[in-house]
Amino acid sequence: MKIFRHLLIITLLLASTAIHAADPAKTMFGIELGSRFAIPVCARGEDTMAKRYCYAEALSTKTAWGSEERHVFYPRAETVPWARGEMVVDVINGVIEAIHVNTWGIEAQTLALDEMTRKYGPPSRSRSEKIKGLRSRWPTKYAEWDLRDFSVRLDGTTGSVDWGRVTLATPRYHKILKDHAARR
Repeated sequence: MKIFRHLLIITLLLASTAIHAADPAKTMFGIELGSRFAIPVCARGEDTMAKRYCYAEALSTKTAWGSEERHVFYPRAETVPWARGEMVVDVINGVIEAIHVNTWGIEAQTLALDEMTRKYGPPSRSRSEKIKGLRSRWPTKYAEWDLRDFSVRLDGTTGSVDWGRVTLATPRYHKILKDHAARR
């Protein structure tokens, strides 16, 4: 009888751990889409050279569509060659609804696309487009992945050839943006 009780306790402990385990597909540099935002505020001077996860409280802003944007700094050991700077995390009612990671633009778009393709498979949609206003010799790559309960988007450039973005977002986040655009 004692053995069964111990097995039951072990099973319950393992089950609760599995329930709270992060989904690697929904995780970007240790931050999980759909989880509660529990990242501490950065100490003075800690942000750009963070040895831990923290967010810059002074950079937090409220968006027109109701989310709070938090600039999250992470240990540089977590970075990959295509990532640039901190992450911007959209939080609604304490839950992470979108994760935005800046890239090095045209220079890193192929690396980011390759990594996202390895992680999520072939994109649901993709295209390349030469942006004349940016005076680039190389086309900008765009790709989107429609996954079961979230999406991933790569914009090879965003406003300049030196900046791009990878975004993970929940359907709720997309609906809020769509509703906000419809009200404008």
